Amino acid sequence: MDRQTITSIFRVLKHVEAGKKRLVNGILFRSVAGCLSICPLALCFYWLYSELRTTSDKIVLLQSPSGYLIILVGVFFAQLVCAYLGYSQSFIASSQIIHAYRKKLINHIKMLPLGQINQTPNTEFAKQLNQDIKAVEQGLIHAIPSLIAVLIPTIVGVAILALISPLYTLGVCLGLMSAFYMMLFAKNKLEQIAKEKALSDHQISRTVKDYIEALRVVKLFNQSCHWLARVEKQLRINKHHSLQVGIWQGSPVLAYRIALNMTVVLIVAMLAVTRPEQGVLTIDFEAIIFTLLLMQILFPLYGIDKQLSVLRIAIQSEQKLDALLGESILTEPAEAHIPKRNSIKFERVSYSNGIVQAIEHVSFYVPENSVTAVVGEASGGTSALLKLCSRFVEPDSGHIKIGGIDLKDIGSQGVFSMVSVVCQNVQLIDANVLDNIRIAKPGASNEEVLQACEQANCLEFIDQLPNGAMTQIGDKDIKLSAHQRHRIAIARAWLKDAPIVLFDEATAFFDPIAHNDVACATARLMKNRTVIIVTHHLSNIMHADNILVINEGKLVESGTHRCLLSIGGYYTRLWQAHIRAA
Repeated sequence: MDRQTITSIFRVLKHVEAGKKRLVNGILFRSVAGCLSICPLALCFYWLYSELRTTSDKIVLLQSPSGYLIILVGVFFAQLVCAYLGYSQSFIASSQIIHAYRKKLINHIKMLPLGQINQTPNTEFAKQLNQDIKAVEQGLIHAIPSLIAVLIPTIVGVAILALISPLYTLGVCLGLMSAFYMMLFAKNKLEQIAKEKALSDHQISRTVKDYIEALRVVKLFNQSCHWLARVEKQLRINKHHSLQVGIWQGSPVLAYRIALNMTVVLIVAMLAVTRPEQGVLTIDFEAIIFTLLLMQILFPLYGIDKQLSVLRIAIQSEQKLDALLGESILTEPAEAHIPKRNSIKFERVSYSNGIVQAIEHVSFYVPENSVTAVVGEASGGTSALLKLCSRFVEPDSGHIKIGGIDLKDIGSQGVFSMVSVVCQNVQLIDANVLDNIRIAKPGASNEEVLQACEQANCLEFIDQLPNGAMTQIGDKDIKLSAHQRHRIAIARAWLKDAPIVLFDEATAFFDPIAHNDVACATARLMKNRTVIIVTHHLSNIMHADNILVINEGKLVESGTHRCLLSIGGYYTRLWQAHIRAA
């Protein structure tokens, strides 16, 4: 085991409390069982050796064969008990450790900022909590004890061999070291080729994707031959790397097992060279005992290569899980402070998404029960304001307050209870319409849900569904259009009845009829609430109480529609572009 493996083991055990003592006990019992497996063979041959030697030079530990039989039975029984305790303790410890580790990961994911969770594909979290956890269990919790349970008896066995013949034991050690060195060399070579193959796969995937996407254009301009030649070149390179991986795929196992077999050949050769010629009926018990004990020691070592392959995958999975656990989480207050007012205040807030500075030293105030619009160019930081206000992400600096209380002192649950978000990408669960809306208020009755549907102009399309409000919708069932999903989101906001509502492009890319339906539902929802709306349709926010103009992450202008037009600044340019586009 190298330093990387030991580091991964300690990182996993650092995150759990239960199961560590059981794991150590399991390893010890399995190691003792492995050592005891050598004893019967050594004892039997010692008995034969003592019986067939001359009376003058033999040393007898027991006077009768029955004594040896009793010891053998005791050894077998002890081996059985140790093996049972070892495996049972190991598997119980595995269940406890992996359960605690998975629980730690789930709790950590739950504490991640919602903005980060939204950016991560659901399949990635599912893979980490299932496949990667299983790989860690198979490698670090099962393979490691198995390796230790093989290596300790091997060391004990080599020590016994050294007592029989130090010279032959030196040959055994050389053979074992050669086996592990050859396996390590072949494994490193395979990893190098596998990395080149992965890079080649990525390049060919991009090349084929570019070719397919550009196929219409390149055929139109008669450039398909040139592009096809690029694809064929990448295919040839990928074929070469695939052949190399295929050639070296089994090389670590093959090299390791050949070296182990050569260890036996080496010992036989040493016996042939060093032993004097004897008669046919003469028995060299030392050579026989040494050879058979050697075979007993080598046999478990043939399975180490598989355990090491499992361990390599486990280390890769553990590194991904450790990176996830290293992600910063939201800090929650010991006691949440719920504000009595619904005003919103930004105080020199800056935020970077890791690539660009989305918001830089932005300050503004949104009075209670007012409508504030945020406008600017795409990717100019407008949507980042909503993520910050709803605590989907944490600011790098500055303070965000609701009712005069910092969001960190309110806590995530307190912020979520006060804020409803209607965004572009509306997430639906695989359930009926009522349950999809009821998720905003789990205890709501059907009458309350239907009333929210009416306020959000949902009943018109709900009545046209096969089973009405009981129709199953979502990704696996009936799929709703974009404006229908938006009205579902508005119905959720109605049902939740939060005092603060945040809109992100609520009517983007809708046809005129759908735009009108959503706009009417939005207008009803905005009454008597503190509202922040991000939009590029400037005609929708002409009557907003205040308009914030964001350019390159900075607040450059603020005021009413008429006031901003009278300034003739950046907002005027946006308005003129909007009029020309209309």
